[in-house]
Amino acid sequence: MNSNKQDLLESALGAGVEQAAWRTFWLTHIRIGFGIFLVETLVVACYLVLTPEGPHRSILWAVAVLWLLLALVGMSLAPIVASKPWCATYSVTWTALSAFGVATVAILDSGMRSPLLVLLFLPLIYGTLMFTPRAAAICGLATLASLALVALTDRDVASSPGRVFLLFTALAGASALTVAAAINRSHIEQHEAQLQAALADMASVDALTGCAVRRVLRQRMEEEIARSVRNRSPLSLLMIDVDQFKSVNDTFGHVVGDHVLASIGSVLRHNGRAFDLVSRIGGDEFALLLPDTDVPSAVEVAERIRHDLPAAVEVPVTLSIGVGGLDRSMPTFEHLLDDADFALYQVKRAGRDAIAIHHPGPSPISR
Repeated sequence: MNSNKQDLLESALGAGVEQAAWRTFWLTHIRIGFGIFLVETLVVACYLVLTPEGPHRSILWAVAVLWLLLALVGMSLAPIVASKPWCATYSVTWTALSAFGVATVAILDSGMRSPLLVLLFLPLIYGTLMFTPRAAAICGLATLASLALVALTDRDVASSPGRVFLLFTALAGASALTVAAAINRSHIEQHEAQLQAALADMASVDALTGCAVRRVLRQRMEEEIARSVRNRSPLSLLMIDVDQFKSVNDTFGHVVGDHVLASIGSVLRHNGRAFDLVSRIGGDEFALLLPDTDVPSAVEVAERIRHDLPAAVEVPVTLSIGVGGLDRSMPTFEHLLDDADFALYQVKRAGRDAIAIHHPGPSPISR
């Protein structure tokens, strides 16, 4: 039971760590976004201080104060937003709206001649660093649309076609680079994800025997128990122990002992179907999970394993096998494991080298 509690703790910790990492990522992401928005606000405020005689200064000051409040509120709400499933959409939307906010202050200032238009590059930089290619493209289009809005509302735009052309060209080029950088970063992240998946696969398989580790057995058992209850299909578990394995190591050495364990793992996998799961759950203890298999059929599998074993190992060894079937009155991982483990204990108590089935009362043992 202690090992079962450890499995539960590891599973809960794994899920908690993954969720915490996701939340931390988006919290940082959103705070950087509003940090950039705050920088835009400060730049606008400094520009207004340096150019007090320009048009619409009172309105622009009101806009700057509004931006400051929005940035502070966004920063304070970041921990809440980061935990929501729509945080990515929220971030992209705010970035696109910030581009139109820059367009608004540029229109109020001096249109296409406003130096504030340089702030349109900030959403693009943010998109390069943070967003997926699709989101980066949305930010690029929003930036170009913002510049187009400024050009359409500027009555003197025809007087400086070269400036308009250069701004559009620069923003279009920056948008293209943003998307290209996001694509490149996405490819790198996919490669890293593949490497992590490969490492996870390696961590889920016992290197010596090629069998799944105990953690994988628990996860799979939980899934198969739920499926068995839902479909009212049988589910069986074999607990398999190598009899007096310590004497094998003491007599023949650990190298031979490792070969014996690897051979047993091979025999178990050979006798299992593609959807069965073979797991090494201890030094010389294995488990074989058999979905859609009743107890009599599981006993037949156990008998085949014992029959095939002598030809597969280089020194004489025997197996004790306990067979448990899912009890529908208590369909839990712990109960199924305890039933098969109790049957295995009865085999050992009766002299080893046999198969036992767990039933209430005395369990039949076949040799």
